[in-house]
Amino acid sequence: MDRRTFVRSLAGVSVLAAAPRAFAQRPAGPIATVALAPLGAFPPSFLAEIEAGLRAELGVAVVRLPPSPLPRAAWYPPRRRYRAERLIDFLRPMVRAPATRVLGVTQADISTTAHGVHDWGVLGLGDLGGLGCVISTFRCRMNSPSEAQTHFRMVTTCIHEIGHTLGLEHCPDTACLMTDARGLVRTVDHTTGHLCARCRSRLGLR
Repeated sequence: MDRRTFVRSLAGVSVLAAAPRAFAQRPAGPIATVALAPLGAFPPSFLAEIEAGLRAELGVAVVRLPPSPLPRAAWYPPRRRYRAERLIDFLRPMVRAPATRVLGVTQADISTTAHGVHDWGVLGLGDLGGLGCVISTFRCRMNSPSEAQTHFRMVTTCIHEIGHTLGLEHCPDTACLMTDARGLVRTVDHTTGHLCARCRSRLGLR
């Protein structure tokens, strides 16, 4: 893990470690280029949906990386799942030109320390104003009424976590996809799946 102080945020949790940096005026062209990095087996059709969602909502460019095995260093044997913060440590060096951010996607269950619990299962985790984030489809499937809803949760969580890397904090508007899910996947279900006007404005999006 690098020594840079950062704020780590996730779908459902936000842990403040430093003040977020100020938003700069949006430059011409894409707001960022996201490297989409599958960890382990991940359906190509899911990658296509995620890429389309990121491009449409955030106006980012997307490059796809070849699949990587899930790193053994991130494995948490007591709960048989992967620590999200260690996955981000693994992903961060993948940010190479033209990429400016990296999004890891996996079907394996992931967790982090939150809400006073050492190993809290999460949908995703991201560095606020940082380089990397990771999401899992594992909890997107929990009690999902349909495959379409599972995919809505997956794409929405991807946009949410990339939003954190772009500097967006959790939004008080419960309809905004940047709302704090507080660890509850049904909170994602109640969003529009889009950024509110305030969050779009902060990213310089129309």
